[in-house]
Amino acid sequence: MYRQYMLPAFDEYNFLCFPHSVGKNTKPLDHNVNRESGVRDFSLHFVVGGKGFLELNGTVYALKQGDVFLHTPYQRMRYYTSEDDRWEIYWMQLNGSALANFMLERGFHESSLWYMNENGPLEQAWLELLDEVEANNFLRPAKISSLTYAVIVEFMCNAIPFTNKRGTHNVDRIIGLLPRMQENAHLPFNLEEWADNANLTPNYFCSLFKKVTKMTPLAYITKCRIQLSKQLLLGDQSIQIKEVAINSGYPSVSYFNKIFMEMEGMTPGEFRTIHYK
Repeated sequence: MYRQYMLPAFDEYNFLCFPHSVGKNTKPLDHNVNRESGVRDFSLHFVVGGKGFLELNGTVYALKQGDVFLHTPYQRMRYYTSEDDRWEIYWMQLNGSALANFMLERGFHESSLWYMNENGPLEQAWLELLDEVEANNFLRPAKISSLTYAVIVEFMCNAIPFTNKRGTHNVDRIIGLLPRMQENAHLPFNLEEWADNANLTPNYFCSLFKKVTKMTPLAYITKCRIQLSKQLLLGDQSIQIKEVAINSGYPSVSYFNKIFMEMEGMTPGEFRTIHYK
C-alpha cells in the first residue's frame, strides 16, 4: 500500500523547509532505490515495521523498526526492502531556504544512519503531515511547512547515532531516569548517585546522557530547577524569592539569581513582575 504525494515548490515564501514529496510505503512488493547521483534535496526515511537494507559509505546495514536514514543532496542513494519481511517506511524529500545551514549547525551535514528509542512521536508527526496533504493538497503551504518542521525537529532531538545501538539497554536506563531526575531536581545534585542508579560509571553515564539528551546531567537538572522556580514564582505572589530559590534547589539566592538570569535573561523578580502584569 502506498500513500504518496508530490508537491510544487513554494520558493516565493522562503520557507525554512518544505517537502517536494512525502509518503508512506507499507509492505511494498518492489521498493529498491538506487540513484548514483542522489537527488537535489535532503531525503529522510523512517522504518516503522518489517526489514530492509541501506548501503552507506560502502557498508550494507540491515534496518528494522525505529531506524532512520538521512541522505544529503546529491549523495549516492541505495536502499531496498527485505523480500521475506517487507518494510513499512515513511519518507520525504525536502529542502528550504535555510535548511542546509539548519542541518549543518546541528551536526546533520552528511548522509547518516540513526535510530529512535521511541517511535511514536516521530510517526505521529509524519502522519499529521500526510493527513494535511491528503485533506487539503497544497492549499495551506504554511501548514505543510510547519508540519514538515515538526518532523525534522522530532527526528533531530531524539535520534541516536546508529553506532551507539549496541548500548540500547543503557539508553533505556537514561531515559527511565529522566522523570525521577526531574522530580528530585530540587535536591543536591550528586553525579555518582545518578550514575549508580543507572548502574553505569560516572564518566560513561555523562557521555551517554549527553548523546541521549543533547545536554549534560547537570544542565538537565538546571532546566528542571528553573522550570520549578518559574512555577513557584507565578503560583503564589506572597512567596519570597529566597524561599523560591531554596525550594528549587538553590540555597544561595545570589547564585539562583545568576543562573535564572543566564537561563531567562531576567531576574526572578522581573520574571514575576512581567507575568503578573
